[in-house]
Amino acid sequence: MRLSNGLVAFALPALVAAQAPAIPADGVVRLEQQRIEALRTGADLDRFYSPAYRGITAAGQPESRAQIQRTPDANATRRYDTAVELHDDTAIVTGIEGDTETGERDRILRIWTKNNGVWAIVAGQRTWIGSRAGAAAPSGPLPDTPGATAFVPRTPVEEALWKSQEALMRSFSDADPASYRLYSTEQSLRLTTNGDAIARDQWLETIGKRQKGPLAIVDEVRLATYGDVGIVTLRGHEANPTRQSWIYLRQDGTWKLHLRYTTVIRQ
Repeated sequence: MRLSNGLVAFALPALVAAQAPAIPADGVVRLEQQRIEALRTGADLDRFYSPAYRGITAAGQPESRAQIQRTPDANATRRYDTAVELHDDTAIVTGIEGDTETGERDRILRIWTKNNGVWAIVAGQRTWIGSRAGAAAPSGPLPDTPGATAFVPRTPVEEALWKSQEALMRSFSDADPASYRLYSTEQSLRLTTNGDAIARDQWLETIGKRQKGPLAIVDEVRLATYGDVGIVTLRGHEANPTRQSWIYLRQDGTWKLHLRYTTVIRQ
């Protein structure tokens, strides 16, 4: 199924209709299908990931390419309601992956980029929908780190991206929905630690009703940009700490939040 404005939705086993004319996102769709087959066999999985890949697991732990599971999985995840959003040489893959036998489902995020004609995954995150029986407990509060939010951008692009990030964090602490609206896309979504999706209008209402409070404490901040797609990853110092991916689109010269994924850090 093809959607407008660069979105392509797909599901196994028929990801692309044979009669449909090829469009650029089809290449990423095919790679997603090939990646599933590689998960089932445990072979040649590295080729889908950039050497610079940095992900966040469903347990909220950092993941490098070397840490990706390579054990064959004959019952590898099937896809439901998954979509590719194409922005020139960067593709944002989002959706739900689940086990049809157990009913367990995850929200997933993968960022693909094309370099020298080759697509590779540079970032990703996974968050459970609901709870898991026997899951490890949350890690518990982190030590207080005064000044943890004092990230220092190194380039003009990072300065612009971090300006939007700070404005969004302050929009919540200052109960300022107008600022959040300015620095987010109309279609922006926030994915909670339980896998729930919050649309922008709902979040604006939440901000407008809350009392002002302290600015969130974050650390382990990393920024990356790929054309008009920006990624901010960080660790949040909530009562149950989280790792987060903030995905931005550059629109009219401003970096605007498009997606935010949040995963609880577990022991």
